[in-house]
Amino acid sequence: MFPSPFPEPAVEPLLRRVFAEADLPALRDCVSRAAAGAGLERERLLDFVLAAHELAANSVMHAGGAGLLRLWLAGGELICEVSDHGVIADPEAGRRQPNLSGRGGAGLWIVRQACDGVQIRSVAGEGTTVRMRMALAPGPVRDTVSP
Repeated sequence: MFPSPFPEPAVEPLLRRVFAEADLPALRDCVSRAAAGAGLERERLLDFVLAAHELAANSVMHAGGAGLLRLWLAGGELICEVSDHGVIADPEAGRRQPNLSGRGGAGLWIVRQACDGVQIRSVAGEGTTVRMRMALAPGPVRDTVSP
């Protein structure tokens, strides 16, 4: 988790929406259109939209019922940020595979599986901001084994 606020984007957001539960279907459509318009490939688009929806649904379910979503392009990546008034107490949130047979608890794990990168800042009294990013075009497969 990041203790300092994230830097503000250097560009105007492609999308900026305050949302509540009733807005989730329309928000998902807006994210899909904006991501497609930004050039995200279809297979990656589906993962990106799912991840953005999971973040927004988490805000509704666990952080007072509302949040703010922003989406922008930077350095060949599409970035989605969701902010709310909740606090994530577990610094390992989303890093361990949850029990998928239960109800809930998999949102951040799904986001981490779907995206190229996820950053979380959660501070009592300030709320939580989650940034997820996805390259517009997938990069080459990297060999993670050291020589």
